[in-house]
Amino acid sequence: MSVQVSTRIDYATKQQFDKICEVIGISPSNALSMFIRGVINHNGIPFPIIAPAPSEKACQVASEEAPKIPREAMFGCMKGKMWMADDFDAPLDDFKEYME
Repeated sequence: MSVQVSTRIDYATKQQFDKICEVIGISPSNALSMFIRGVINHNGIPFPIIAPAPSEKACQVASEEAPKIPREAMFGCMKGKMWMADDFDAPLDDFKEYME
């Protein structure tokens, strides 16, 4: 038996989420199901939850300590903490067990 889960988010966030799901080739429903399955399998949120830096100064300090990556791969306060996969499908391999 399946049940419906609903939540409210702003329109712009929903549009961005839908576009990303489309690009990676999964439905928004499947993406949310993978997240829910990940929470169950990890007995918590399946990725670190980090408070945003209080200021741009804090972002600069964090990025100075992080390994250098190309400028085009840096976004917001996560500078130096995110990476771009060489293979588009490589990050999806982490979720194969949830999609079965």
